[in-house]
Amino acid sequence: MRLIICEKDNAAKRISDILSNGHFKTEKRGRVPVYLFVWENERTVTLGLRGHIINMDFPKSYNNWSAVDPIELIDVKPERMVSAKGIASVLSSLAKEADRVYVATDYDREGELIGKEAVEYAFGSGQLEKAMRAHFSSLTPDEIRRSFSSLGSMDLHLASAAETRQIVDLVWGAALTRFISLASGRLGHDFLSVGRVQSPTLALIVNREKEISAFVPEPYFRIEALLGRDGLDFEAAHVEGDIFDQGKAKEIFSKVKDAKEGVIIDVKERERTDRPPVPFNTTQFIRAANNLSLSAARIMSIAEDLYTNGYISYPRTDNTVYPRDLDLRKTVDSLAKGPYREAASHILSKEKITATRGSKQTTDHPPIYPTAFVTKAELGPERFKIYDLVVRRFLATLHDPCRVKVTSVRTDINGETFASSGIRIMSPGWRSVYTMSVVKEKELPPLEKGVRVKVEEISLLDKETKPPRRFSQGGLIQEMERLGLGTKSTRHEIIQKLYSRRYIEESPPRPTLSGSALIDALEKHARMITEPDMTSRLERDMERIANRELTQDAVVMESREMLRKVLRTMEKEKAAIGRDIASALKEQDVVGKCPRCSNDLLLVRSKWGKRYVRCSRFPGCSKSYPLPQKGKITFSGNICEVCRSPMMTLYSRGKRPREVCINPACPGKRAGTGGSEGEKGKNIKGSS
Repeated sequence: MRLIICEKDNAAKRISDILSNGHFKTEKRGRVPVYLFVWENERTVTLGLRGHIINMDFPKSYNNWSAVDPIELIDVKPERMVSAKGIASVLSSLAKEADRVYVATDYDREGELIGKEAVEYAFGSGQLEKAMRAHFSSLTPDEIRRSFSSLGSMDLHLASAAETRQIVDLVWGAALTRFISLASGRLGHDFLSVGRVQSPTLALIVNREKEISAFVPEPYFRIEALLGRDGLDFEAAHVEGDIFDQGKAKEIFSKVKDAKEGVIIDVKERERTDRPPVPFNTTQFIRAANNLSLSAARIMSIAEDLYTNGYISYPRTDNTVYPRDLDLRKTVDSLAKGPYREAASHILSKEKITATRGSKQTTDHPPIYPTAFVTKAELGPERFKIYDLVVRRFLATLHDPCRVKVTSVRTDINGETFASSGIRIMSPGWRSVYTMSVVKEKELPPLEKGVRVKVEEISLLDKETKPPRRFSQGGLIQEMERLGLGTKSTRHEIIQKLYSRRYIEESPPRPTLSGSALIDALEKHARMITEPDMTSRLERDMERIANRELTQDAVVMESREMLRKVLRTMEKEKAAIGRDIASALKEQDVVGKCPRCSNDLLLVRSKWGKRYVRCSRFPGCSKSYPLPQKGKITFSGNICEVCRSPMMTLYSRGKRPREVCINPACPGKRAGTGGSEGEKGKNIKGSS
């Protein structure tokens, strides 16, 4: 019997469908589906895993945080343990019947390790060399049949790089998280997570927020005019642009404010060619898709789903150059229908189809491109947004340049020069299909040197410089890539982890008080944790493992020595770190004043994870309030007019936020003024 091991169930089902030409049978082994068919006259079974079935952790004897010094964890050898027992049991059972095993997991670091773990668990490490590997970048019939007709062997160095990352991240995360949590007294559900990649990433967000908060707007002035000729108005601005000298701005304005006409002193025209965009790699894809009002994690989840259903190629790639063996004409031809018919037909009419090329070329996977046509009705609105973006980007990379005529005009108004520009699209080229990139046309009347124009309006505008913008999720991923933080497969997961840890909120992300408190303490006492240098160095080392330039043992040893140095530095500052974090977090936890004793009321969690509010003088004061356990809650500092308890704002999916009293026994419950969890409360308009 042949056994094919896939990374996920939906991939296993699709591969079975392709190799059996639709003639496969589904069986349940317990709750685990397996797919049976005959392939090349042999009985074949396909099993889908759920990602890693083996995880790493420390031995149970190290579970007690208070009893184990975090520095001890550095030299502890992690244990491998089964995390998906049902699937592992079925895998072992199938392995007893199989005489050949095929690994068909995703072809990247994590996919290779997932396959290696499965083969080792079921057959023993001695069978790794005999396991056959299918390499594919899309789940299309042609690609799957090709990959299973030209099988290779497993890349154990690639798997070793992923395993090294697991070890390094476990040791760094556990040791640093325990140290910071113990130092600040934040244990149980309130522990403070620190990580090799997540902490430098959080520092980027926190430091950008500091720049925004510290920004002092600087006033400046602009002088703008509305001019007219032949019944068509057009805008003009003084050539000085932003004028920071108020006296100078007023002096210029006094010369022109009463002008009735101006004279054209120069007209220049030029044609600009905008080249088509380069193919999508993961970072650029997420950045573009971020404009569709989706989080990075959701974008990648949808992309993974589209990939396993055979609609797009593998979405985790650094490559921006289509490989030579990708049949561009055939791919375009498959898309020549529906909303893409016109663009595809134009590209197919070319004698030679030429694609743009980006600066990054790798051999593991091609850039992201569509592999089959599918309609919006089949996908649904959200998934179609992502699919449509991939299709339009792909077609744009094969389309003509966009040609634009740019007209620059200079107008003299009472001795002062004003500039205008006109933009006219001569040939939209690739922009006709990639509608996400827009050039706004600006029409000018026919103008030539010496022509007089009417001054319709002229204004002196007071303006202020703007603070830097927060990182969008896509922009943050691009910055992480630039700094060497994480990989194409993990960056969106790191951002999602920061949200789940409640270190950041909203979109674009901004730090919470706990996120800011943690980074402030680390930057003050252990700056090396928040800077990208060590992390990016370790990422490069793991890439060198994959390239057979370094060994796992060497990189793990290097990372342990780095961490030892960090923890020894932090140990000297332990009291100060704990004090700084605890002091900052207390501000976040205070929700108001106790109506019984006037001390602070604190938001706390029980050892079972339930949130509630209690007096900071507990047990001296027993005042407490239960809270809803679902949904987001914020405290604005408002006080209930009826019982003097704090007011809270409840956020529920699909409903407007509402402000209610936290006291469930508030007398205002009956009157409808104080409100409670069971009352409507006061709707907050315009909130989200």
